[in-house]
Amino acid sequence: MTRQIISTANAPQPSGPYAQGISWDQLVFTAGQVGSDPATGQPVSDSVREQTRQVLRNIQAVLQAAGSDLDHVLKTTCFLVDIHDFAAFNEVYREFFPVDPPARSTIQAGLVPPWRVEIEAIAVRPSSSA
Repeated sequence: MTRQIISTANAPQPSGPYAQGISWDQLVFTAGQVGSDPATGQPVSDSVREQTRQVLRNIQAVLQAAGSDLDHVLKTTCFLVDIHDFAAFNEVYREFFPVDPPARSTIQAGLVPPWRVEIEAIAVRPSSSA
């Protein structure tokens, strides 16, 4: 079994002692991603919709760096500052997972402002023989 650090310039750089992602054999675990622009590290917007869209783009970038993609996400854990944002969050989430979405937990959490949403994912790398 092999543990590998995943890193890409296409997602925000870690702001602390953690990796953007870790793979273990065929499994890929992303760190929690927020709605920051990878180039600037700044929030893309204060809108939960725009932050959710950027969060999922950031997850997508980490997964691609690991040799996976959103189609291979098994589970997400989603954190919202305000559970009343659930409908808007869900609307954007559905854009990225339109068919057969992964298992998911969504909770209200005290994220550091200005972040309104954070998502972490577990995915599998597709088999090269498939």
